[in-house]
Formats: sequence, C-alpha cells, structure tokens
Amino acid sequence: MFVRRRGTRRYILRVLDDGSLRVTVPWWGSKREARAFVASQQDWITRQRVRRASPVAGRWTAGSPVLVDGEPYALAADPAGAVVLAGQTLAPAGADARAVRAAVHAHLRSRARQDLPGQLLALAATHGLTVTRVAIRNQVSRWGSCSRQGAISLNWRLVQTPPFVREYVLLHELMHRRELNHSARFWRLVAAACPRYLEARKWLRVEGAQLFD
Repeated sequence: MFVRRRGTRRYILRVLDDGSLRVTVPWWGSKREARAFVASQQDWITRQRVRRASPVAGRWTAGSPVLVDGEPYALAADPAGAVVLAGQTLAPAGADARAVRAAVHAHLRSRARQDLPGQLLALAATHGLTVTRVAIRNQVSRWGSCSRQGAISLNWRLVQTPPFVREYVLLHELMHRRELNHSARFWRLVAAACPRYLEARKWLRVEGAQLFD
C-alpha cells in the first residue's frame, strides 16, 4: 500500500501486523522509486515479517524485553501475578497481552511527557535557540518535527532509545530553527552539534522499527 503525504521528507516503509507493506511516499516522490526502495529492503522486510508472525502474547508476557534508554528491561510478574517493569507495577494479574502492551505504552508516554520537554529546552538554551512549544505525540512515521513557528513535536518512543540517539533527534529538530530544510548546510549544523549523528541515524533505521509494535 502506497500513501502519499505532505511534509514527509523521505520514503518510509512499515511492515503491518498482517505482513503487508505500507510505503509512505514524499510529495515529490514516485511509485517507481518507492518500489525500488522496497526492493532494496527485502532482508529487513523478511526479518520484520518473521518477528511479527510471532504471537502478540509472546512479546508482552513475563520475560519479554522492553527497551528503556536503549537497554532491555524484562517484564516480570510479582507474587500476586501483576505485571512489573523495572520495579513498577503496570498491569493487574490476569491482564492479556494487549492490555499489558497498552499499560507499558502508557507508562512510557508518561515518562516522555515528564522528561523530553526539559531535555529539549536545555539543549535549546545551550545552542542559543528558542522553542515556542513542545508536544509529545504518538507519531507513526517520524521521530520529531519542527514548524516554522518554532513548535517542536517529539515521538514518545524516544524514551526507549539510547541517550545519544535521543539527543541526536532533539538536536536535529532544534537545528531546523536555523535551517528549515535538509540542505547541506542543515546537515553541517547537525554534524557540528552532534558528532555521533551518523551512528544515531543508523540505530534509528536498523533498531528503531522494533519500537513501533
């Protein structure tokens, strides 16, 4: 399935729960280029389909890993059977896999609302930049965005990424306050502010997809 969306700056590929593919096409892109992009990602597609073929319950039970700050924390069950993550009870005993997933996501979204705005504003102050508003969103194809007015939106899943990856995304959006495009000048600004940006981009491309389930 091909979806054309304004504001999308690159081709984005998602493997859906039923194994089908959704390709978000930039406004300037073509279906031919989108098909070529899909063809170049066949190994990744195969891995994702195998992973998604596993029952949902197998990914959201005691022992299942949940990334927090890039580190896997295993879901556990307390003596009463409640679901616990890193010492915090998230779901009652008897909760099914979907309820556990919803509880984990709600916990992580709450942490994102607490942590991400302050981290972004601290980096903005360091670089002498202003931000008019910070929003935490459930974005399905972006890690962040910046408007012309200086409003920045961040994906709540950033709290699951390693700190250096999260910092890259925050700096990426902040550099749009100086250059609202992805020109060579923009990437020079990113490189100067975040020397590990290439490593961070690779992590998002290779590991980040697993966070969208």
